[in-house]
Amino acid sequence: MDIKKDIPVRFLIAAIALFTMSACSSYERFPGQNEIAENKARAAAELEKDIPMIGVSTKCIGHPGVSYIHTYYVQEPFSQNMEGGGNCGGLVAGGYRLPRTWQPGMKVKVRWKPNGREWVEKYTTIMPYAKAGILYVHFFENDQVRVVSSAYDGASSPDHPIQRDAVTPPPEVE
Repeated sequence: MDIKKDIPVRFLIAAIALFTMSACSSYERFPGQNEIAENKARAAAELEKDIPMIGVSTKCIGHPGVSYIHTYYVQEPFSQNMEGGGNCGGLVAGGYRLPRTWQPGMKVKVRWKPNGREWVEKYTTIMPYAKAGILYVHFFENDQVRVVSSAYDGASSPDHPIQRDAVTPPPEVE
């Protein structure tokens, strides 16, 4: 190996890496992104005046007979914001704004991408809860979905509102 010929290659690799990192360091990803974020924050602050909210994590559960869920999103109650995450099995930390206590009429849009299929979009109500906690999105066969919040009982707990081995969703609650 000729060290003199190897130095320009190393320099080129280092320059490309430095350029790439500096390009990614800018917060402004597209024109107006900061304004959108500020508008979302203002809307959330206005809502907080009337209904105390809390940021919670989201997680999805695929029930028996459900193929792999590639991506999912859930609309926040009382806003148009959609939050969500990757496949079922992982936890998406924070970011979803949920009322601290259940409110009647919390109907939300759920949008998901089953593996090998087109996007599916359904509306469902968030089941009643005493205290806000992780928001679980339960997917069932035939593109059925239910959403629950559980502060203390994870999806594997016998006290979780919907059991992991359930093959049909519980009835909608208005």
